[in-house]
Amino acid sequence: MKGKAPIRSTLWIVGMLVLFLIPTEVASQEKEIIHRGEQWLQYNLNTILAEKWSMFGNLGFRWRDGFEEHTFFWGRAGCRYSLTPTIRVATGFTYVEFKSEGSTYQVEFRPYEELLVVPSKGKKIGFSHRFRFEQRFYNPVVDNKVQSGNTFAVRLRYALSTRIPIAKLSESNPDCKLILAISDEVMVNAGKEIVNNVFDKNRFVITPTLQFNKWMSVALGYNFQFFNTTKAGQYIQSDVMWFHLTHTFNFSKKKMEDIEEEHHVPVTPTVD
Repeated sequence: MKGKAPIRSTLWIVGMLVLFLIPTEVASQEKEIIHRGEQWLQYNLNTILAEKWSMFGNLGFRWRDGFEEHTFFWGRAGCRYSLTPTIRVATGFTYVEFKSEGSTYQVEFRPYEELLVVPSKGKKIGFSHRFRFEQRFYNPVVDNKVQSGNTFAVRLRYALSTRIPIAKLSESNPDCKLILAISDEVMVNAGKEIVNNVFDKNRFVITPTLQFNKWMSVALGYNFQFFNTTKAGQYIQSDVMWFHLTHTFNFSKKKMEDIEEEHHVPVTPTVD
């Protein structure tokens, strides 16, 4: 019974965070809320270079209405450095293509910086906090050519997440286990072009993750998104089924068991 108390506390805190992060004005019946379903596929690659250094990359594809409409492609690359056992800094670059009716109508170039605070080593259940600052350059695409003119904005993001170990699946392989990942993230826009969408979105994710070993995991998660549009009073609510595959490679001289767990154990990866 004692082990259930931290799980209940974790779920309660994350649930309350979702309620507070969704704007209160959305409850008004005057607001227009558009409902839609989405399907996401994502691949994540982690590369350990040294005890404190690692690189990462992601590729993602998104569809709407049962894979009928391809709406989004993105790719990311970056590096991370561990300042202390619980504090990490990272920087990276994200490339995004926005699509409609099979064609790309806009691309985004997005450098960013982030601070990640993770639980201390040995904790079965703990919270991770991620603070990210993004610089976003939007370029229109005309006749399959990216135009030189762009619109600039910044976005501030805060994510709270936790991982709950559910069960070990193999007696001979202690790293084979089922993990439930839960996260909530709020995003806020800023810039002279931002008028009606200072609040960008709230994203709540529940992800059952099957970890085969220290190097590979697969997950099928549910992602509830509520986000603003550039039209005043218009919001979009998305129910997303999200499949992702994660690989980790170790090019450092140390053995995997000697490297901090958070560097290599698959966790719920970040999205755009």
